[in-house]
Amino acid sequence: MLLSCVGAVLASPATRLVAEQLNHQPSLCPLFRVTGIACPSCGGTRASLFLLSGDPLAAIKANAGVTMFLMAIAVLTAGGLIRPLELLGVAKPHD
Repeated sequence: MLLSCVGAVLASPATRLVAEQLNHQPSLCPLFRVTGIACPSCGGTRASLFLLSGDPLAAIKANAGVTMFLMAIAVLTAGGLIRPLELLGVAKPHD
């Protein structure tokens, strides 16, 4: 747990910088490019990076749905209700 907290603190400035750079780039979303309508996942990468950098308000502004989903996954993981490897679909070795 301590190691993951140290990793988050060390990654925070880098993730914030990347998120800020992405804020000024054109969208790669095909739906948005064709119709001008943002899809439900538009801004999800920026939201994730802002959340990792410790700025939940900027994450919510980027994409509230993705932010709430990631926060719910974090709470469930911290509470022991789900395991990260199972969430990622990592197969268990045979005994």
